[in-house]
Amino acid sequence: MVLSIDDVERVASVKLLGIIFQDNFKMDMHVNFVLSQCSQTLYLLKLLRSQGLSTAQLDQVSQAIIVSRLRYALAVWSGFLTAHLINRIQALLKRLFKFGYSSHLISFSDLIKSCSEDLFENAHKSNHCLHELFFSHVHRLESLHPRGHDLMLPACTIFTQTVIYY
Repeated sequence: MVLSIDDVERVASVKLLGIIFQDNFKMDMHVNFVLSQCSQTLYLLKLLRSQGLSTAQLDQVSQAIIVSRLRYALAVWSGFLTAHLINRIQALLKRLFKFGYSSHLISFSDLIKSCSEDLFENAHKSNHCLHELFFSHVHRLESLHPRGHDLMLPACTIFTQTVIYY
């Protein structure tokens, strides 16, 4: 099947695997969606507290629902966040702590760091689908200037054939 540029519809945003991507590389729509979901969960936590859940149980529920929702694919979309969006997310995390739904104040920058480290650590495992995309060790040729590492970028063979013709 041969596709032409006229066959592809241009859209302003698309939701892929739960992440809303915009054509201007902003994450406003995704953050608004996530914060809306999390705000609804804050109301649920309020109801659970009124039903007698302890602080430790509320902390578990907030970690399981709110923090895990923020962590979902965070390594993918966090690089596109503006300072304003980061502050909005941090404000939500402060409310979790202020209202007693979290046992400690969670830093959004720490969440970003831990998610990126987790992804990087897991992707280096030989059975991970991203493993082949990482650096491979090579022996340095003596004719090259010395580097601080013995790593080399892998050769890209993904785009050897194209299916879109203009």
